[in-house]
Amino acid sequence: MLRRRCLGLLALVLVLPLSANAQNLVRHPKGLFGFNGSLARPTGEFQEFVDWGGGFGMYGVVNFNRRSQIGLRFGGSLLVYGHERYPAQIVPGVSRIWVDVQTENFIVDFGVGPQITFGRGSVRPYVYGTAGFSYFATVSSLDGVDGGPDFAHTTNFDDITYALTGGGGLLLSLSRRVAIDMSAQWTFNGVVDYLTRGDIEDNWDGSITVYPIRSEANLMTFRFGLAIGL
Repeated sequence: MLRRRCLGLLALVLVLPLSANAQNLVRHPKGLFGFNGSLARPTGEFQEFVDWGGGFGMYGVVNFNRRSQIGLRFGGSLLVYGHERYPAQIVPGVSRIWVDVQTENFIVDFGVGPQITFGRGSVRPYVYGTAGFSYFATVSSLDGVDGGPDFAHTTNFDDITYALTGGGGLLLSLSRRVAIDMSAQWTFNGVVDYLTRGDIEDNWDGSITVYPIRSEANLMTFRFGLAIGL
């Protein structure tokens, strides 16, 4: 009996500090700032023309008060879904000066909406939804060979559309203010015009011809990063 009481007292001594530490971890901050790396997978019709993409994003959440589980989320991301690079003469007929022509297909998005966080432990799931826009663009630039800096760039084609998102994730506390953030988001972009790799044709007279695709451009994004309490 005495042995059981001693073991119980020892367990209580060990558990109380852990419980107090957990309370420190879960106190709701005024807000959150997060940044992440992301992988994007096109869905539906978009998947017929575009493969995986990648990029990064940032977001902020402003809580209504320290005890509230509801806050206002705002954030954006940059996703690159196509890339081309080839050498070219900067002046036709002058073979001593070469540059690299680089073309990027990318999406920039931004949205604002509510976020609800559940629980007060060191593992906190959350869900959110936003409304905003997505900007699709294809930009070409001239780079110096051997990794030289850009010195010219042109937007070959672009389009903008409204965007609605729905997502959710997990916050895994590392300390009182820092947490690992893992999430997934579905973005509804509707129908938009955009270019993919190979949709720009260089003409003999120096002009270009573009062949835009018009389709739905919805996608799933998988994100991994850090969230910092403010």
